[in-house]
Amino acid sequence: MGTFMGHFLVGFFSICFSLWWTVQTWIRYFRSRMKDGPKFKCTVTFPCSCLCGRLKHWPIEGFLKVVAMGISFFGEIVLLGGEFGSVNGQHCTMYFFYGMSGIIDILMFFNILLPKGMDYLATTLAVTVEGLLLGFHLHHREELDVALHTLLMYVIFAIVLAMLAEMYFKTSPLALFARSFTWMLQGTWFLQIGFILYNPISGAETWDLKAEHSELMTVSMIFAWHMAGGFVLVLSIGVLVKMYMRCRGNDLNSGASAMHSVLLKDSNDDSTAHMYGSELESEDEYQFTY
Repeated sequence: MGTFMGHFLVGFFSICFSLWWTVQTWIRYFRSRMKDGPKFKCTVTFPCSCLCGRLKHWPIEGFLKVVAMGISFFGEIVLLGGEFGSVNGQHCTMYFFYGMSGIIDILMFFNILLPKGMDYLATTLAVTVEGLLLGFHLHHREELDVALHTLLMYVIFAIVLAMLAEMYFKTSPLALFARSFTWMLQGTWFLQIGFILYNPISGAETWDLKAEHSELMTVSMIFAWHMAGGFVLVLSIGVLVKMYMRCRGNDLNSGASAMHSVLLKDSNDDSTAHMYGSELESEDEYQFTY
């Protein structure tokens, strides 16, 4: 991954999966808000309903993980002329664990005898291994390089927390949005690292790797803007998905209206019961005084 292309591949795949999860999470959320809609539930993967026939129910996402990590695995070796050293060995190890999580997704779909939640465990393990390898990747590096990858480690830690939250709060859309957002941030920051350390544009201004205080402040500011951009993008996708579903005739407010009616009815019933109870109490008091 010590090249621009290495950072670009990882960033590109992270962004693609994040965009897919974000769109599917919004669709699932808005459907859960419809009248008689299915209850919202978190899952590691999503069916690809845009495909035809039986393919729309197949674990396409798991197959894509295996293919993507396979491309990255062999691309890492080819870019270094077929050599397998400690540096690209770390990268290939990371790709292996992500590819293994894709295999687990496929096995879970076909109901191979695996415990429930094994897909979450495999993905969380892959992210944890990525953070572990990255932590030992920073020794004896230039200050700017360390700062860039330290921020990336913060993102990886946030991904692990998001995955654990999703495992525990299975019906919370916020947990799924947190996963999508953190993966988006990881992808865009990988691209940013590639452009700062290995900018492929000829004539582009290079950064000082020994990094003065002002450059470190600039890097942290850029990272904050990546966070802002990712958050705005997640919300914008939600707006577009809602508009698309409304154009297709989905009444997204019916579920909320029905819930409001139920709550209003319960409130009226409670008020009636309270008034009736008060009248009984007054009658009892009247009989007693009489």
